[in-house]
Amino acid sequence: MTGAPRATTTRVPKIRENLPAPQTPEGLLFHYTPYEAAPWTPFSGRTLTDKIAARELDYVFNGRDSYLTGAQILALVERYTRRPFAKHKSARAA
Repeated sequence: MTGAPRATTTRVPKIRENLPAPQTPEGLLFHYTPYEAAPWTPFSGRTLTDKIAARELDYVFNGRDSYLTGAQILALVERYTRRPFAKHKSARAA
């Protein structure tokens, strides 16, 4: 085999238009691909795909593709949300 190496092509995932937001009533049960869910999560689409493959996240599997529902996205965001530290009141009065 001679000649230059073949150029690699990158596959861009297809993202549907006008998706409902996960927190809306129609979005809670809507099925998002990991790349469609990524803007609402603290992870990239690739990281979500890897976490689903490693079974680190709850997801919906239809026999071929993996999806996240809006409710699962909200639970994921809640799980990784860090709350501000609440200072406890001092035991002694000032």
